[in-house]
Amino acid sequence: MTKHALRELKTLTHGWLIRCGIDIRRVRADRHVLERRIFPWLLAAPDYRRILFVGCAWYTLHYPRLFSAREFWTMECDPLLARFGGRRHVVDSCVRVGSHFAAESLDVVVCNGVYGFGLDDAAALDDSLRGFHDVLRPGGLLLFGWNNVDAHDPLRLAERNCFAGFRHVRAGPLGAGRCEIPGRNRHTFEFLERLPRAAAA
Repeated sequence: MTKHALRELKTLTHGWLIRCGIDIRRVRADRHVLERRIFPWLLAAPDYRRILFVGCAWYTLHYPRLFSAREFWTMECDPLLARFGGRRHVVDSCVRVGSHFAAESLDVVVCNGVYGFGLDDAAALDDSLRGFHDVLRPGGLLLFGWNNVDAHDPLRLAERNCFAGFRHVRAGPLGAGRCEIPGRNRHTFEFLERLPRAAAA
């Protein structure tokens, strides 16, 4: 059996086990925070009804179930990973998010672990962030997670003013609008509120 076939079998097995309620993952600290603190906070907010989650893999398979009481969308550019998305799924790059969702139609966009893992080009990042701004309603939330380490920070995000049209929330589930999780990946969560167009200008 080839390495690719073994990796595919492992992926399918992990996904099947999670679907059965058996979670065998070694959950990193940042994903533990995402699933155990941030997701419950999102679910407790009555105004966060229409949610887009960008990026799918076997370890996100159970996310649609967690958000079953919401209109939960997933988006992934790799068609082979669509099986790990939700019932409402878009196969495309987040650069073209505005082609699939109407302006100001979403309450939340979660883009976690995408920048630095495929979304590495400056123009693509800027287009994606503009697209997220356009599809979020005023006051909507962009949760942007990234690893603040050289290997996965090709554009030195902390030095760029790339979140135009957004402002950090004053108090999120982690107590601040920008939080770095201790660990070797220095995973950083940005909680960003979409400003109205007049305020953004």
